[in-house]
Amino acid sequence: MSALKQIRNSQNVQFIFSFCVGWFVLGHFWTEEMDKAFKRGELNVQSYEEHCSCDHLAPVCPPCNGVVDVQSQRQQNIKISESYYRTYKYKPLAHSEDLTNRWRMLTHKHQYEMINQEPRVGLNGMWRVEVNQAEQQAKHIAIKNGAESSIEMKEIFQRVDAFHGTTYIVNYEAPDAARTVVEMNRPYIAGKPKLVSVDHVTNREIINIISPISKVSERFNNFLSRYEDNVLSSPSSGPVRIIFVIFQPDDEHEVKYEDSVSHITDVLDKFRARNKRAMIEYIFTKGEFNRAVGLHAGVMQCNDDEIVLFLDVDLKIGGDFLGRVRRNVVQHERAIFPIMFSQYDSDVMKHASTVDMELVQDVEDPMQINKQTGFWIYYAFGVAAMYKSDYLKVGGFRLDIKGWGGEDVDLFKKMISDPHINVMSIVDADLMHIYHKRGCDVTLAPDQYAMCVGAWAETLGSQRQVGTLYLNKHYEL
Repeated sequence: MSALKQIRNSQNVQFIFSFCVGWFVLGHFWTEEMDKAFKRGELNVQSYEEHCSCDHLAPVCPPCNGVVDVQSQRQQNIKISESYYRTYKYKPLAHSEDLTNRWRMLTHKHQYEMINQEPRVGLNGMWRVEVNQAEQQAKHIAIKNGAESSIEMKEIFQRVDAFHGTTYIVNYEAPDAARTVVEMNRPYIAGKPKLVSVDHVTNREIINIISPISKVSERFNNFLSRYEDNVLSSPSSGPVRIIFVIFQPDDEHEVKYEDSVSHITDVLDKFRARNKRAMIEYIFTKGEFNRAVGLHAGVMQCNDDEIVLFLDVDLKIGGDFLGRVRRNVVQHERAIFPIMFSQYDSDVMKHASTVDMELVQDVEDPMQINKQTGFWIYYAFGVAAMYKSDYLKVGGFRLDIKGWGGEDVDLFKKMISDPHINVMSIVDADLMHIYHKRGCDVTLAPDQYAMCVGAWAETLGSQRQVGTLYLNKHYEL
């Protein structure tokens, strides 16, 4: 057997040696023959205005008369390639571009994004590995740049750029409520994420919430109650001022007390007396209710270097949401248009669960986030946070828009088209739209009426709930 192995090994060596020698001889012979062919003129060299090419394979394409050589052409081709494959950071300039390049919110346990109709999924597999790696790298950078070693990650915002790589914005908070924001970029090459910036954000910067109202309603009272429970009692909220812009009707003396301006001011005065820490202000404006006019009037009460946050009274917010606003809004650089979780109709959820018993556990608590309690409302831009100076820079709201909707989309388009301001469209688990009955005024402009009806229809219930009720004829929609 040993003799047989020796023979086989000898044959293998001979084969490899013969292959290498043959390849060398063939290559040498091919090169010599091609050089001879060039000298005899058997190969045709075509000349063009900008480049030259050989009809047949040759080791070198000789320079063409009056035309750049191959090396110059190669450099030109590299420049063309670079024009197609950009290396700079991508910035969406339109809503359609932003939809395909949205930021993703990740925590230690969950990923918040509409995936297979689920608004929140558990963090497993590659996502958990990616979050852990990004967190460790960012924490090392933060501590190296002066942050406390006891900082804890609050959340990571991640966005993928097909050419530039993956960008991470990692938010940390220390036990004393000090915040640190680390931005990193991981290019599509070997290596760890590279530092972009480190910011130490204090909890002392004021946020101005601006909300226009026309009368005291159930939604208004519920908003004040939630604000008292979720914001004023939360140490992470920081200093927050609410500016209510009250619309005064022309026939104020003919209005019932329940719908009057006096009723609004009485409710707010009692709220301030009950909550000494609350910074509640109100101003007045004349005319028919107009959201854009009201928000603009509130903005003008603030300083240029203060954050303004546009909010309606049918929303639930908390201290974590306000902390994210304070950490991620950067003057002259970044504004945020957070994406809210919109609740479905509680009556639809309740009645559907009586037919389909598997829905009971999902809809038992309507404030939890799952596909049977609501959805991320990607097309709404009414909630926005930015510095007043940036609001004025892009032109602010259009004040000539009447009726429901449109003014928020216009502001979003202005902000995202600014070449120097980045817009973060991010889902926020601490921002929830509380369901309420609504009606759409038939006198609205066609596009506004279509938006109103579409928004109303989508908030009725999940596909499973509505389908269950329709098929069982159990509930009259």
